[in-house]
Amino acid sequence: MEIKRLLEEFDEEIIRSFVQKNADYYLAKWKVMATTNSKISWNWAAFLATTLWMGYRKMYLYAFLVILITLLEFIPIVGLIVWLALWIGIGMFGNFLYGKYTYNKLVELKTTFQDEELFKNQVVKSGGTSIGGVFLIMLISFIIYFIVTAIFVSLTQTYSNTGF
Repeated sequence: MEIKRLLEEFDEEIIRSFVQKNADYYLAKWKVMATTNSKISWNWAAFLATTLWMGYRKMYLYAFLVILITLLEFIPIVGLIVWLALWIGIGMFGNFLYGKYTYNKLVELKTTFQDEELFKNQVVKSGGTSIGGVFLIMLISFIIYFIVTAIFVSLTQTYSNTGF
């Protein structure tokens, strides 16, 4: 499991340098997860803010995938079920996702930057949080939902004009 490998392969100082804000919280959660070999650990920020939390933590690919999956909300009932499952699921697995992201990013940086000092500098630069990431995710969400809504309205008008 990535969480256990994260704690075994990287010292706490490197992990703290990457996580930065709330490092104590994440380290405590990850230590319990590694000890219990569990992927489940409740995260209120992930639950309440979902993709915005992901943007804040620089997990842009995860956020983009969740945004795309939530487009299913345009399908009655199915969309609601998927949305609720994602919302609760990310609350339950958010700490795991962030731990996995942290591990993968640290491995990538360690491979790319062989010099220890350069590696440490890149860890600080690549990690942390980003308010800009929150706004980026908001903008991407708005654009995607605007485009999908425009397509949906256009298709609805087309089919209503043709008598279907």
